Amino acid sequence: MSPKTRRYCAVLLAATLCLLTVPLFAAPAETETRPNVIFILGDDMSYDSVAALNEKCLIPTPCLDRLISEGMSFSDAHSGSAVCSPTRYGVLTGRYSWRTSLKRGIVGLWQPPLIDLDRMTVGDMFLENGYDTACIGKWHLGWTWHDAAGNPTTRAAQVDFTQPVTGGPIEQGFNYYYGDDVPNWPPYVWIENDRTLGIPSVPKPASMFGTPGPMLPGWSLEAVLPAIMERSVEYIHAQAETEEPFFLYFPLTSPHSPIAPSEEFKGKSGISDYADFVMETDWVVGNILDALEDTDQANDTVVIFTCDNGTSRICDFAELESHGVDLRNHYRGSKSDAFDGGHRVPFIVRYPGVVDPNSTCDETICLIDFMATAAEILDFELPVDSAEDSMSLMPLLRGETLDAPLHGIVVHHSISGHFAVRKGDWKLLYCRGSGGWTSPTESEAAQANLPPIQLYNMRTDPKEANNLYEEHPEIVAELTADLQVLVNANASRPDAERSVPEPSHWGQLPWDEAGDFINK
Repeated sequence: MSPKTRRYCAVLLAATLCLLTVPLFAAPAETETRPNVIFILGDDMSYDSVAALNEKCLIPTPCLDRLISEGMSFSDAHSGSAVCSPTRYGVLTGRYSWRTSLKRGIVGLWQPPLIDLDRMTVGDMFLENGYDTACIGKWHLGWTWHDAAGNPTTRAAQVDFTQPVTGGPIEQGFNYYYGDDVPNWPPYVWIENDRTLGIPSVPKPASMFGTPGPMLPGWSLEAVLPAIMERSVEYIHAQAETEEPFFLYFPLTSPHSPIAPSEEFKGKSGISDYADFVMETDWVVGNILDALEDTDQANDTVVIFTCDNGTSRICDFAELESHGVDLRNHYRGSKSDAFDGGHRVPFIVRYPGVVDPNSTCDETICLIDFMATAAEILDFELPVDSAEDSMSLMPLLRGETLDAPLHGIVVHHSISGHFAVRKGDWKLLYCRGSGGWTSPTESEAAQANLPPIQLYNMRTDPKEANNLYEEHPEIVAELTADLQVLVNANASRPDAERSVPEPSHWGQLPWDEAGDFINK
């Protein structure tokens, strides 16, 4: 039995005995001086979707604007992938997802967990350092579903919803979980810890947005976001009555599809349902901030807001732009793409006493950096076989000037598995088109005989319009060599274990197994 499995059994026993308030690990003596940490992860919301960051947003985001004024905003932050599951993996493990079996796309319906039970997660780290830990919201990293005999199954028709659903948050470092996993996928039901709350016994109506599958009677898409917000506020209030610090991982279900603003926000923007949903997302963040104020925990809590990837085209860019709202104002592309619009995201940190209010940082960072940052907050030495790609942001948050870039390179990854590399001002894309859904797609780019690679200077050309690969072959060679080293080393954190990766196809890497460059 693995250490995580033993802890999982202990958590379930504690729940049965109504003793969840008893920590599973003895808290260090200095616990009371350590801050609470709340990590809020928006879903499908680009850098340009926050009013304070984009003068052409025109969608009011007063709560996020307030958070920016009270903390530090990063202008060059990137999700680990241009789509959902890979980014979530990176946030919780400090490791690029393309180092796993998930080298393109997302974790699919009814698929098993992506995170190995033996891998340390951010939740594990906080839990083992005396924190109470909770995950409330969207998981989308896979579960183990079971049939009536208790055997694992990936077939929807065989799933027995009276059985535990395992491999999720409470086996990955969280004392408590509440959420609906993926808002537009079945089962349409709440999951609490390792059980569904009720049996999804009716089919999803064809008129309701989302993939067909079993649904709990009376299920409402509009109720999902307010419900996870209310549960998070309740958690914050409950933790104020204890003496132990807490870590809350709060992955939102918005403004991802289904675009389902609640009745209170329907029509509030005067622009579109999507704009209403962005406003409701902002309101949820405001409720978290208010809960901290109401419980006198604001000065003792680090609050981070960011997003899993760029805005989805389901927002209807053309409709928004007809109202003067330009969510592609600064960057090209959207969710799924290797272009920056696919993965450049807001990253805002409020850390009272450490981060100067209304401060900014232009360093290139990635969401995989959260784990090493949290480790430094905890004064915890990361094991050499964990958080292999994570770098601490604490020097930046303290306003220190770095002698060298935080990362040698930052790697971007599109939905189709195409790589891009960022180093300083330069960005190299190993794809002919967007690498995703934005035109030109790879098939469109191939038909147009576009070059197999793209090189842009992001300082002078942030919209990636002028391909310079022919003018700077030396930059292409340098960044390609850097990527080869990072992939083959199996780690980028200097003190992480650099084991040799198993031979495998990494997706759309621009070289063959012998290391020779391929001009596709």
